[in-house]
Amino acid sequence: MGRKVLENVRMGDCWTMYIGAVDGVLRAAGWWSDETYLLMGMTGMAFHFIMHKAACPSSVTVYPWDQEHLTMLDRIGVYSEIFCGDATMNTFELMQREAVERIKASIDRGIGVVVWAPSPVLEFGIVNGYDDEDGVFFIDSGIPGQANDPLLYTNLGKSEVPLLFWQIFKGKVEVNREKVFRDSLRYGIGEWNKVFHMNPDYSSGRKAYDNLIGTLERGDYGPFGLCYNMAVYADAKDCLARYLKYVAAESPDLKGLGRAATLYREVAADFRRIAELVPFRGGQSQADGAVVPEVTRLVKAARPLEEEAMTVIEEVVGK
Repeated sequence: MGRKVLENVRMGDCWTMYIGAVDGVLRAAGWWSDETYLLMGMTGMAFHFIMHKAACPSSVTVYPWDQEHLTMLDRIGVYSEIFCGDATMNTFELMQREAVERIKASIDRGIGVVVWAPSPVLEFGIVNGYDDEDGVFFIDSGIPGQANDPLLYTNLGKSEVPLLFWQIFKGKVEVNREKVFRDSLRYGIGEWNKVFHMNPDYSSGRKAYDNLIGTLERGDYGPFGLCYNMAVYADAKDCLARYLKYVAAESPDLKGLGRAATLYREVAADFRRIAELVPFRGGQSQADGAVVPEVTRLVKAARPLEEEAMTVIEEVVGK
């Protein structure tokens, strides 16, 4: 029987909870020391803009985790191992048993683990300790005011979205920053131009605007989902504006990104105003119908700005 807690492994400050979890684990391991907006940009996560046709709060997490999370971390030179399985599978008990042992082994090495829904909140979080006597993991969900109750080993992978996901981080190599910049920008271009999403009820990039505008005009959005999505994407687009400004200043080859950074500052300002109009307040989140016309106007104003910014990025990366 054993017990170990990594007191220094805590969620980073980021509305994109996956990146908040990654930031917390990597920073404590000494594998990341830059600002979080650079982690959002370099991994490519800042380019995510995924919207459900009725603004379901799941929008921000509906993408292939096993593929995307592996390559996102690889972009910054972090080697990781991922498992993603469905808790309804016949072999789930065996999957869960192995997951417990693998997570504990990582904690013993001093490295936290990113998992899906370690608390009742359907988002990513961190396992930062365990206690065999009580059969629990210690977690950080990163939600203000949310108590971090221990997670029973037997509840790992069980939630309203019953997926067993864990990502263990194993090492770090140096990657040329110019390659990181180019790879992340190419990824962003692909996200913006994506024609088909993994689920037909969701769309990515420019098509995400179609879903968002459509649900606002029809009025069939879920208030909780709309408020949560806008908070997450307001933060992401601010990170992207800052990242592009950074790349424009630091890259000797990628000249011309200053215009894209300026455009994204305008996009971020529009989304920041949207997030103020429909503020996320947890379970009490409501979207006042009186502000929806202004929210719709701001979304429609942001779309051509982002389109122009991505055109600039394509031109720069293509040179």
